[in-house]
Amino acid sequence: MLYSYKWLQELSHTKKSPQEIAEALIVHSFEVEDVVSQADGLGDVVIGHVLAVGAHPDADRLRVVTVDVGEEKLQIVCGAPNVAEGQKVAVALVGAVLPGDFTIKKSKIRGVESVGMICAEDELGLGNDHDGIMVLDADAPVGDMLASYMGLDDTILDVDVLPNRGHDALSHRGMAREIAALEGRVLAFDDVISNHAGAGSVEIATPQCSLYTLTELTDVDIAPSPTWLQRRLKALGHNSINNVVDITNYVMLETGQPIHAFDAQYAGQILVRQAEDDEKLTLLDDSEIVLTPDDVVITDGQKPIALAGVMGGQASAISEDTSAIALEVAHFAARSIRATKVRHGLQTDAAYRFERDIDPNLADEALSVAVRLFADITDATIGETTGLYPAEQRVESWSIALEHNHISRLLGVEIDSGTIHKILESLEIVIKQKSDVYLCHIPTRRRDLRTPEDLIEEIGRIYGFEHIHAKPLVEHVAPPVRNEERYFERTSKDLFSAKGFSEVRSYSFYSGQMAQGLSLDDMPHVVLAGGGDDHTLTHMRRTLAPGLLQAAAKNQSFVDRSALFEIGRLYKPVHNALPAELLTLGAIVTSKEGGGEQFYELKGMVEQYMQMIGLADVQCVPVAESDTYHLAHFHPARRCAVTLSDGTVVGVIGEISKKSAKAYAIKNARCAYGELDLGVVRSHAAHDMSFQSLQKFPSVMRDLSVIVSSTTLVADVEREIYASGGQHLADVDLFDLYTDDTTGERSVAFHLIFQSADATLSAQEIDPAIASITAALSAQDYRVKGL
Repeated sequence: MLYSYKWLQELSHTKKSPQEIAEALIVHSFEVEDVVSQADGLGDVVIGHVLAVGAHPDADRLRVVTVDVGEEKLQIVCGAPNVAEGQKVAVALVGAVLPGDFTIKKSKIRGVESVGMICAEDELGLGNDHDGIMVLDADAPVGDMLASYMGLDDTILDVDVLPNRGHDALSHRGMAREIAALEGRVLAFDDVISNHAGAGSVEIATPQCSLYTLTELTDVDIAPSPTWLQRRLKALGHNSINNVVDITNYVMLETGQPIHAFDAQYAGQILVRQAEDDEKLTLLDDSEIVLTPDDVVITDGQKPIALAGVMGGQASAISEDTSAIALEVAHFAARSIRATKVRHGLQTDAAYRFERDIDPNLADEALSVAVRLFADITDATIGETTGLYPAEQRVESWSIALEHNHISRLLGVEIDSGTIHKILESLEIVIKQKSDVYLCHIPTRRRDLRTPEDLIEEIGRIYGFEHIHAKPLVEHVAPPVRNEERYFERTSKDLFSAKGFSEVRSYSFYSGQMAQGLSLDDMPHVVLAGGGDDHTLTHMRRTLAPGLLQAAAKNQSFVDRSALFEIGRLYKPVHNALPAELLTLGAIVTSKEGGGEQFYELKGMVEQYMQMIGLADVQCVPVAESDTYHLAHFHPARRCAVTLSDGTVVGVIGEISKKSAKAYAIKNARCAYGELDLGVVRSHAAHDMSFQSLQKFPSVMRDLSVIVSSTTLVADVEREIYASGGQHLADVDLFDLYTDDTTGERSVAFHLIFQSADATLSAQEIDPAIASITAALSAQDYRVKGL
């Protein structure tokens, strides 16, 4: 909300500057988003009197003007067509910096000296008019600062008031009370509280309205507002409409209570009720809305004339012909206003306050301010105030018991009783103390204070959190012991995600039909008793494949390729005991393109994963059958077991058979699936991995081609190369594979990477390693060819 510093100063009697107030609010109360001086760009702009206007000797459209600015007379060249002798004008002196960082300098214009500039509205940031210079009133005092004359010697504070303080701080009085409290003072506004006499012409027929009053004002003179009121509203973002509407806006900005003025001839017998279905109402902005029974409306006894708490209706609006008004001051339920505002897409200042549940007791205070302003500005005759504030709806002050020891325990600092009294009393909280207990009576406008902890927070922020110093903990706090299983699981997820795999979560059950689709129906399962048909999820899973296959099938509707993984538990039946739970990682790669690359892509991912957890010596060996893993849903020639260096089988990778892929609606795509037993993998993984610094010296690459039989595993060839390559062999990278169908032989080509941490390797150092590798491969009946 925007706040006027001058207005806050008038109400709070503070001596602090705008910047000091902003700093105090930031430290103790609210976030101040901006502090803007209205006089920015007008610091060296004064009121001048045009003494003479003459022709420019060398330009038809320019005039040479003599201007009295108080202490001196200036010669200024001006091109405005409306400049004339006798005018009072705005003059920017030499050195003035106008909006847009335009600096006024002494200059010559077409040979004539010009000292200063006579300004138009847009040049001063005061409007959009550039047709001519800005002409001031004839009584404008020559030599005075323009900003002061126009009431622009004010500073605007943009303060972010959170909803918990919307009850009291969304007003200049509320913020003034806050400023006074921070300075240790208590404000007392001397308004005469209104007394309304009975219900009169008001009836409330909905629980969403707890208070409604009408005040009669006659002999109202509808006219433009006085200049001071227009300027104050404009500075806070409100356009001036007329004196009646402007007063209602002014009262809302000062007190925080929205009020509304009806043309009295259209607001006779007021009935506040829920709207009827499909009722229509034309609002002040000329929009027509269709009401629902959840909306609250103000009616003239029959038809709606206003949408309660949000916006008035066009039919009862104030016009130039209005001479009597009915002034509404009311309170509506926050939840109802919020729902109505959202339902109809309306955001108004009134709704903004009502939806924050303001204090109903603000009504009398706001009415007192409004009546005084109407009498002073419109010469209105103040009539009777009637209305309803039912006893069961009244908000009364409440009490909170606060223990002194609780304050020190929560804040961590000892604050003496006198300081606590002073702080709470500055917030207008009435205190009665018994021993070490403060009985605090809360003003109804502080609806956010409900518990002792709320009061302690108030004490802490007013006292100043900067005065509460950090202290070491009394007890030693040890970090929790890391859960290694969960840590390993998170690490595994991070590694797969980093390689482009997306995590999915599937059910721990699958149906009999889903099991049959993967030929799992003969495998023992834990089955729910009293299960339904084959489509019911009754089987506790023995593999993660069903869930991943279903997810891959759904993805086919959107993308041509899927790379998914899941970490979950499998359930293996145990006789007369709960099932054994096996933490398992499943991964799947599906693509409509390629001729089997999916299998190798997944195999490569599994090998990289194993390397990154410290299991570098991993083999993927063809497997025909397995006691540990189910293989029936794999292509018989495209499956392998993942084994460690000691022969331990930790997983399986294979291409899903066409039959199983079809059962899961995977169409025109090849699908590779792999599964790892994370329990076994974690038990073998390296727990203490060390970082190796990057090599400083360049590597040297040699290529090698080896002819082997079609049954030879590439991994066996790689292993032989590593074993015989010596200490400088850093990496072996397969880059080509060719099978000769006529001979049954395969050609496998490798990049051999040699590197030293101490120097760049020479050919004399690498050649012996190549010779050793060649000899070792030849001993295995492999034929070696250099590239």
